[in-house]
Amino acid sequence: MKLSQWTAVLAVAAIALAPAANAAANFSDCMKLAKQVAAALQTAQPGDATDAAKDQEAAARAYCTSSMYAEGVAHYTKALQLLGKG
Repeated sequence: MKLSQWTAVLAVAAIALAPAANAAANFSDCMKLAKQVAAALQTAQPGDATDAAKDQEAAARAYCTSSMYAEGVAHYTKALQLLGKG
């Protein structure tokens, strides 16, 4: 197969598997982590890590509101790690 055909096959596989991946996480997981990140940000010292954590929080919120819960959870988890809470 040519590279473009493989790319198409992989894209279809990713789309087909996306609902299964999102089934592992749910809206409740997003809400729980959102609260944890918000609390961690309130006590965090300003700096590069805090700025990066805020970026991760924004990405997480966007994914969770788009029902892409697994991606949202991953970004919230990364934010907590950046803040030293994960």
